[in-house]
Amino acid sequence: MKKKNKRILAFALSFVMAGALFAGCSETPPKTSGTPPATNSEAPTDTPNEALETDRSKWPAYLGLAAGGASSQTGIVGAVLAPALTEYLDISISSETSSGMTANLLMVDEGTCELGFTGTDFAYEAWTGTATWTDKTCRNFRSIMPLFPFIQQHYTPAASGISSVEELEGKTVNLSTAGSSTDTWMRRVLEVSGINCNITNLSPSDANQQMSDSLVSCAVCNGLAPHSAVSEFAATNDTVVFGISDAIYDKLIAQYPYADRYTIPAGTFEWQTEDIQTISTSCMLIAGKDLEEGLVYEMTKAIYENLEELCGQHAAFTYVEAGLVVNCTTPLHAGAARYYSEIGIELPDDIKPID
Repeated sequence: MKKKNKRILAFALSFVMAGALFAGCSETPPKTSGTPPATNSEAPTDTPNEALETDRSKWPAYLGLAAGGASSQTGIVGAVLAPALTEYLDISISSETSSGMTANLLMVDEGTCELGFTGTDFAYEAWTGTATWTDKTCRNFRSIMPLFPFIQQHYTPAASGISSVEELEGKTVNLSTAGSSTDTWMRRVLEVSGINCNITNLSPSDANQQMSDSLVSCAVCNGLAPHSAVSEFAATNDTVVFGISDAIYDKLIAQYPYADRYTIPAGTFEWQTEDIQTISTSCMLIAGKDLEEGLVYEMTKAIYENLEELCGQHAAFTYVEAGLVVNCTTPLHAGAARYYSEIGIELPDDIKPID
């Protein structure tokens, strides 16, 4: 546990939250018990044959990237990726705010935005018509690449005495924005556990303030660890972070088999002395199915060929590897598939492009 006396001004918090997540490629992401990287994971610098020059005559002048809340991790990643792609592709790409990854998928599927961040889990549910967060089957989007893990983190004031999900019965718990990955997955955790609690859907910053005022008992956030919201709260409060028990995890994956077991190593948070076992899903980049093939090809290529620069701006990009495309759960955009085939990655049949 850690405590500091200084409270940071609210206006500055969003900037600090963003800056705390920026890291260079020299730092290796912690190993987890999730799916190991696929073979042939690094994009070679040279392709077997020189690629044909892409016809840009049909490219749009503007693209929207559905990212997330301005201070959310997907929102911050979008604020990095959009201007980078604008520079790489020489077209205007804007990061658009939303309520979270389910909303992002719907925005792309409905054509409100051409690009978006969603989860491999949500993509599969929407594609197969099994989603509980929408009443329709979505087939107007295509996968481009997996990005980074969304790790579930639960935190509470040490004085609350709470140190497990099982102890949340009857407590007030914040699940971040309604419809977000945090909200969706924590509701599932509570559902399979049979735990009844009072749920709020405040922003992480607002939830932190209410926990400080003893109005909220616990908050949950999904994203990279250490999550900036946890670090913000711990700057002025003795804090406990906890995960999910094996008993709850077994019930969860029996009903929702898209969550991986994830280990947050000891020392991830300064005061953390033991590993924390929790769950994670994967964030991925998607595009509208009708987005021009050459554009998506050049976008995919630009991201992989500029990873060193991108991961120097945000730690999320240290998780990006071309070989991990096999972990996508829905068909690839033809432009993205063209790039993977060009660098020698064999694509599973279930993610090959379809009409």
